[in-house]
Amino acid sequence: MKTKLIIANWKMNPETLPEAERIASAIQKQSKHFGPVRIIVCPPALFLNSVENIFAKNKKIFLGSQDVFIGQGVSHTGEISADMLKSVGVTYVLVGHSERRALGDTHAIVREKLLGALKDGFKVILCVGDSERDEHGKQYVMIKEQLEDALMKLPKLLIKNLIIAYEPIWAIGKPESEAMKPEDLYEMTIFIKKVTGDLLGPKNVTKIPILYGGSVTQNNAKEIIEKGNVDGLLIGRESLKADHFVGLIQEIGN
Repeated sequence: MKTKLIIANWKMNPETLPEAERIASAIQKQSKHFGPVRIIVCPPALFLNSVENIFAKNKKIFLGSQDVFIGQGVSHTGEISADMLKSVGVTYVLVGHSERRALGDTHAIVREKLLGALKDGFKVILCVGDSERDEHGKQYVMIKEQLEDALMKLPKLLIKNLIIAYEPIWAIGKPESEAMKPEDLYEMTIFIKKVTGDLLGPKNVTKIPILYGGSVTQNNAKEIIEKGNVDGLLIGRESLKADHFVGLIQEIGN
């Protein structure tokens, strides 16, 4: 069975360091029961070092950052550099999440972060998503634009560390019933692979994992992966409930 990637995006949660450590410890204790999966936990930046200490010796769980600053000099109040992230054990970086785009990350900024993080040696999860679906295929136009702006003329040497996460914005944080239907996801996955293949070459596209995020729970995770034609999941809300997250991982691994 091919190893599945599971990204836990904690966003701006939990509220305290002890709670973050509790969640991480609960996941750590159950990890010996996980099947063929690779877990990447992306806590708030303030908690990165403490969470890394809990996962340090775990070969199935890795540390990720929710964002990265790419730029010259040190006069950038509030930002966190690639070197800072490396110093606390971060190996994965999220780029282009819809919530970051809503806060002002333009296509140009997303591309800058993607290229910079890949050149710095991180494995980068490029997030793309559509805000609405219609009979005219508006969703495909939006996804194609995001992929083209981020991946056009991407150096071949960097492709091996690229991951693409598709998150329909209308499904993020919604009830389980609002998750994308696997058959619709299958079509979108094929579309993403086609566009990516046109941009980077058909041989390279097989090396790029495609993930799905949006209203995923332990009840629908396995079906989404198996019928949706994806290589893993990007989990938000459910990753903060340790028992739910562990159950989801075990369900996928069985």
